[in-house]
Amino acid sequence: MFSNSPPLLMRFLTLACCVVGGLLLAAAPAFAQTSSSAPAQVSSLKDGVYRKGGLTMRLQAGQTSRLSAPVTMSNGLVIRPDGIMVSKDGTRQILEEGKAVNLQGQIVNFTDDMMSAPAIEQRARRVAGVTETIIAMPDAGPVPARLTAELLRTERRLALLQQLADRLAQRTAAGSVGSSTATLDAQLQEIDAQLKR
Repeated sequence: MFSNSPPLLMRFLTLACCVVGGLLLAAAPAFAQTSSSAPAQVSSLKDGVYRKGGLTMRLQAGQTSRLSAPVTMSNGLVIRPDGIMVSKDGTRQILEEGKAVNLQGQIVNFTDDMMSAPAIEQRARRVAGVTETIIAMPDAGPVPARLTAELLRTERRLALLQQLADRLAQRTAAGSVGSSTATLDAQLQEIDAQLKR
């Protein structure tokens, strides 16, 4: 029994290695997809359509896929899977390599203009070392009495100016002569005198 054991053991180990190797090979693509950096880059892009490597690609909710059917943007521009764009008036042009069309139908540079705001901020921090600047404001404390008095004076002048505007409108509506115009003229002169103080 022991004389036949080594070949049997070798067969068992070989079979076990094949099974484990097969499982690892089957699982490798799943591990590669979860650990790649491409999804992080794609999710930092705005939705739209772009042209790269001769293919027309669609960006939607952070996912990239090959464009398989025409897409209509908000301005009426239609982009076909072959990269041809048809505007509302029927004008046709091809989407150039490295260009993109955002959801509003504007043709932009793919690498610069399709980045989302958080991605732009993150890139600026990484490339240029940009950081937030926090400015500490001193505690103002209570408003000084002199400033309070000036604010009250300005408030009174504003109320007088409002009265003056109302009286002028009444004077204009009343016409050129009459007893009511004499009263309004007296009120206008009184308000003018108060404003000159």
